[in-house]
Amino acid sequence: MKEFFKGKAQHIRDASYTKRWRRQTSATTIASLRSAPPKITIIKIKKQGEVRIFMTVFAGLDVHKKYFHATVLEESGNVLVQKNFPNSSDGYDSLLAVTGKDVEVALEATYAWEYVFEELEDRVEEIKLAHPKRTEAITKERIKTDVKASEALAKLLRMGWLPEAWAPPKETRRVREKLRRRAYLVWKRTGFKNKIKADLAKLGIRKKVSYSDEGREWLRDLEVDSINDYLDMIEALNDPIERITKEVRREARATEDAKLLMTIPGVGFVWSLTLTIELGDLERFSNPNEVPAQAGIVPSTEESGSKSIHGSITKEGNKYLRWAAVECAYLHKRYADDTHLKRFFHKLAAKKNDQTAAVATGRKILIVAYWMLTRKEEFRPRG
Repeated sequence: MKEFFKGKAQHIRDASYTKRWRRQTSATTIASLRSAPPKITIIKIKKQGEVRIFMTVFAGLDVHKKYFHATVLEESGNVLVQKNFPNSSDGYDSLLAVTGKDVEVALEATYAWEYVFEELEDRVEEIKLAHPKRTEAITKERIKTDVKASEALAKLLRMGWLPEAWAPPKETRRVREKLRRRAYLVWKRTGFKNKIKADLAKLGIRKKVSYSDEGREWLRDLEVDSINDYLDMIEALNDPIERITKEVRREARATEDAKLLMTIPGVGFVWSLTLTIELGDLERFSNPNEVPAQAGIVPSTEESGSKSIHGSITKEGNKYLRWAAVECAYLHKRYADDTHLKRFFHKLAAKKNDQTAAVATGRKILIVAYWMLTRKEEFRPRG
């Protein structure tokens, strides 16, 4: 069987029936089909003179907790299917029974998109994630329904106008989930430590607290119920954090790009692997300045006529990448000797403050990481 993605013909499918056009054809007919617009698969059958013609269709999915609404369009824009399906394996089986495998699928990168993506990525021609905010900017309407949302995605996909979000491959998703789970647990633990600090302040205690065995014993001896409760939560979180940290260390040692980023002073195995995984495929960036923009760590800008006002950072993008960049900036300032990044940090901190300097240095670290990974070079202290 030989496939050619050229030609044009009808292939109509809906929920109740499948109809395939078979045509007796000659070499002249095949030639004319090959010269037509793409998105058609011509499959030659062993039987002489018989071809089956399949047209790629376009599906937009508006996914909810219990169901998803699908709109399926053919090449010409006609609606083939527009209905609800259960958000389950059976539901996606039912959808593919209608569309076949010659289908391109689009869904928004919102809640629980990974389940849908993993259900379909090996079973359809192509699946794409739509950037929610950019999609809304294109399709914004006063009345938003499941039908309109799924239809908009299908139309954008069909016309090639879908604003895409990056979908990492399976292995990257696996490591990323582990890193983000660890980050979430660390954030929670830090929150409980802050609560203890606040409760100590209520008691008039300004002592810096250590969470070593001795430090925790001192806190217990205070016999404050709230502090003991928070300590219980901290101790419960320590075990999974330590276990995941060991797994992350093994992942980092086996990842060449992570080992390369560890040549940046202060950047250890957790942060190097976080930067590597969250940056992902660098080819998706047309230039290095897009990297901090994707992390939402660039200043917001408003321009009108000759006026240009720069505000705080946008915070639109990957919060994990932004967090990693800022943490790396603080660690670099602490552990590096004399580097161009450390000099930049201190110069800006003298004019502004440490927080502003850390954000700006984090932005520079992302650009440095981009060039290091692109060129496969170690960190250059002098820039």
